[in-house]
Amino acid sequence: MRVSKHLKKVKEKVKEFINDEYGGSLVEYALLIGFGLFIFFIIVGVITSMLDWTVSQSNDFFELIGF
Repeated sequence: MRVSKHLKKVKEKVKEFINDEYGGSLVEYALLIGFGLFIFFIIVGVITSMLDWTVSQSNDFFELIGF
């Protein structure tokens, strides 16, 4: 009985969210999340490439001095 009551409440909230005329639509939220993920992965890619570059430079330095 409690589970069905909670499921009914969740169903009503989802229906209210989709039919909301005053807030942003579901497409706008999806686009914002997608753009945020895109920027996040670009930043992570740049940082990892910088870290790889520093590791290769340190390896070259140690090879140069004979370690």
